[in-house]
Parts: sequence; C-alpha cells; structure tokens
Amino acid sequence: MQTLRIAGISVPPGQRALSEVACGELPDGTAVRLPLIVVNGAGDGPTLWLGAGLHGTEVPGMEVIRRITRELVDPGRLRGALLAAPLLNPFSFHQHQMLTPQDGYNLNRVFPGSRVMLLSHRLAAQIAELADPCDVYLDFHANPTPALQFAIIKHSGDDALWERSQGLARAFGITTIQMIPTHEQHRTGTFTDHVQERGKPCLVLELIAWRRFDAASLATGVRGTLNVMRHLGMLDGAIEPQRDVPMIEGPLTRTEVTANRGGLVHPYKYPGDPVTEGETIAVIRNPWGDIVEEIRAPRDGWILAWPLLGNQAVATGDILAFIAFRP
Repeated sequence: MQTLRIAGISVPPGQRALSEVACGELPDGTAVRLPLIVVNGAGDGPTLWLGAGLHGTEVPGMEVIRRITRELVDPGRLRGALLAAPLLNPFSFHQHQMLTPQDGYNLNRVFPGSRVMLLSHRLAAQIAELADPCDVYLDFHANPTPALQFAIIKHSGDDALWERSQGLARAFGITTIQMIPTHEQHRTGTFTDHVQERGKPCLVLELIAWRRFDAASLATGVRGTLNVMRHLGMLDGAIEPQRDVPMIEGPLTRTEVTANRGGLVHPYKYPGDPVTEGETIAVIRNPWGDIVEEIRAPRDGWILAWPLLGNQAVATGDILAFIAFRP
C-alpha cells in the first residue's frame, strides 16, 4: 500500500488521519468545512467510501462511521483504505433540516453538481471530486420511525456492475430494494447515479431514527459495514449474519404511496406487515378528527416505511408510505 494523498494531507500505510475541506461561507464570512477521516491500511486493497449526512436530519450514518473509523478498524490490519465523510451537508445539519436551507435543494438530487451554480450544486461537485478516487461506495441515509432498515441497489443497465452491487447488499445482510432503470424515474441526480455512471458500485443504506440514534439500528449499520469490508477482502474473518433485524426476503422493489388530502396520518399497518391490493393501510384525519382520506395499498406487498418527514401529518402530494413488493 502506498501513501494516500487527499484533501491536502498525506496518510502513510497503516495510519489514520483527520482532515477537513472548506465548502463555503455563511453570510458573516464564517467558513464551513466538510470533515474527513482517512484510514490507510497496511496492505493492498480497494478504497471504500463511507458517506453520510447528505441530508442534515439523517444522523445514524455519522455514528456508524465514527465507530468504524475511530474504534473498530485497525489500520495495521486493514487492506486498502477508507475515505469517510460523516457530514456531507453541514449547512442542512446546522439547521436540523433535510434540504440545504440556502437554496431549498435536495443535495441528493443535483449530482454531479456544478462549481458555479447554487450552493447545493457546488457541494455536490465538491463531494463528487472528493469521492472520485474510491472504488466502492456506501451511502448512509435514514428513515423516520416506524420503518424497516433496508438497502437499495440500482440497476444502471450494466450487468457486471449490478452483480457487484448485489454482492454488497448480500454481505450487508438486510432487506434489499432493487431499483430498475424504469422505476422511480423522478429520483435523478443522486450520488448513486453519479458513481455508477463511472462504473463503480454503490450501496444505499436506509437506517432508522432520523434525528436521533437508535442502538439496534447503529449495531446493524456497523455489522453490515464490517461485513462489506470482509466481502471486499479488506478485513479478515467471516461475514456475520445480522441479528434481530426484521427482514423481508427478496428480490423486492418498492412503490410510493402519496396523500391526496392533508391531515394527521393514522396507520393501520406497520413496517413488515403484509398488505393486499385495495386494503386500507391508513386514514388521514383533519384537525377536527374527521376522516378525509382512506389510504389503500396499490398492490400486494409489505409495509416498508412511513417516511413522514416532519410530524405525524402530511400535505397533498407528500409521500406517506413505501410498500415493498416482489417484481
């Protein structure tokens, strides 16, 4: 293994280093920086990207990265390298928001970004440049509870890349959603799209707890990450099955259920529960307590998550449920 040079620092084999890169300024001129953790192994192997915090409310991945890079991985026993970016959108993190507050954009919809556009586009371009030397990518996100923990792999049309992505998902060991090219076409400009266009596999992890830590979810994230590293030959040891993690066996994909009316959501079904097409899975009540809409399952499947981004309420057009189903 050679000395790893990135973000203005040089990390010799068998060493760990902390760094940061400037990513913009606040209106008063205060510099804002992206923290980086670099672990350069003593032996040869791939470079694995661990990224979290594209959305400022999704904090579990930050803690998973801390445990992996600062506590659990010994650089002297590592083959390859870890390039970890635990807080990719400090602007949204500062405001406890999912979107970048300065421009209202979803950072994970503007990749590969631009150095001369709005702040989110500039952040995306910088992140893309930082991540470019890596070979494999883990992209940590989180859903509010209640939700299952699940992974997402996306088929870009490259069958060899698809096989590599499936291998990452099997190693991580949780419910996996397979996204085909014609599915959820409105989700463009993601980090996954960018790296897969460059021929590199990316596994998206949807942990749970959103603005808080959940002990079981963090354990799942740490175990799965170590499993991926073993799968890639970066660490010795056998893959450890996930324990006490509710799962739906695949292959699976998913569909979104959106609200037509606004109000408080009252679920009748919970993550992991099977549903049948036409079955009422929730109702929406207005502030007086009247039912204004019955939410019905669009097909047979299982409740995957209730991704309510604010409180227990929705507005017209909001996503209120993900349903997993067999393609």
